[in-house]
Amino acid sequence: MTGAALLRRRRLRGVALAAIVGLALSAGLAACGDDDDTSSASGSAAGGGAATTSASGGDASLQGAKQAMADAMKAPAELGLPKWTKPFPTGKTITYVHCGVEVCNTIVDAIKYAADAAGWKLKVIPSNGSPASVKSAWATVVRTHPDAAFGSGFDGTVYAAELAKLKAMKVPVFALATLDKSGAKGIELVKLGPDEVPIVGKQMAAWAVATTEGKANTLYVDLPTFTILKPVMEAYEKSYKELCSSCGYASMNVPITALGSKAPGMIVGYLRSHPDVNVVALGYDGIGLGLPAALKAAGLADKVKIVGEAPTATNLSYVQAGTQGATVSQGYYEIWANLVDAAARAMTGQSLEPNAAFPPPYWLVTKENVAEANPPKPLNPDLAGELKELWNR
Repeated sequence: MTGAALLRRRRLRGVALAAIVGLALSAGLAACGDDDDTSSASGSAAGGGAATTSASGGDASLQGAKQAMADAMKAPAELGLPKWTKPFPTGKTITYVHCGVEVCNTIVDAIKYAADAAGWKLKVIPSNGSPASVKSAWATVVRTHPDAAFGSGFDGTVYAAELAKLKAMKVPVFALATLDKSGAKGIELVKLGPDEVPIVGKQMAAWAVATTEGKANTLYVDLPTFTILKPVMEAYEKSYKELCSSCGYASMNVPITALGSKAPGMIVGYLRSHPDVNVVALGYDGIGLGLPAALKAAGLADKVKIVGEAPTATNLSYVQAGTQGATVSQGYYEIWANLVDAAARAMTGQSLEPNAAFPPPYWLVTKENVAEANPPKPLNPDLAGELKELWNR
């Protein structure tokens, strides 16, 4: 299949999914906070036993959710980029500013995989995920003076001065999962931006409604440190209410400092005071590290389902064991191969249009198909060979 044909097929799949979740009339969105320093909860958690024949479309909406869930479980496996006609740049050094949470370890592995295929050197610049640490890390990037620079999770406003310096140094910068726009603030290309990530929330919502037979009652847990998670949450809310207008919904914020320690206790505390909740939706899977054990200790393991996105290796092991119901994963290796390709094209004065058009591969992972995602790996087992052929290496 050609890259253009594949792109058309993927776009059609996205259109089909949008049509499915649009079967029901839209309901109002539940309110949610945006303070990253304290936890908050909002919305109604009542109505967990809603009948499937609701005013929103009833059985038709439930069947739509089930079909959307089935469609979301198919992982794409092709890159679809045009082959190079210019000499590929070799011997380059690139940097990646680590976002400070576990999933970015997987990102490091994916970038290194593509960099190795390109014959490039990768330098990982650490951060702890705080804005001050991220800004400091980008100052290190400036001092390093790489041939291209990569980051994820933090908007360019956090390190605007460093972006300006890199632009003056003619170092192309590429970002993943931010609210920035390609070509603005000195960033050449942004992928997994606000126009691309809503599919994640839609897939999560379809799973929640389908697996509860239209009787979901969700607590959505957000991590506002990463602003790109907001459109994911908004898409979840919208699709969830379209598929099941009478399903209960509430939201909670947790700070990044709660990851790996306090977050599971905060969630369990909310569940104890809201016993009708039967789905916990995680805006980032790292929030749920330790959550299955906390649910079990509270006697809630058989009552509450967990769905998340951007899984860590631990979350994937939860899915495999059945203690987390589902997660929306992404083709990390394909996504970063596309960005490395974009960096090479920028270095050689080529258009980045093919890289901008690349549809990010997202898919829903359950116990049924977790072997495709665990451990994180290229969707195409010979992606390195595909890249070397693409780049004439």
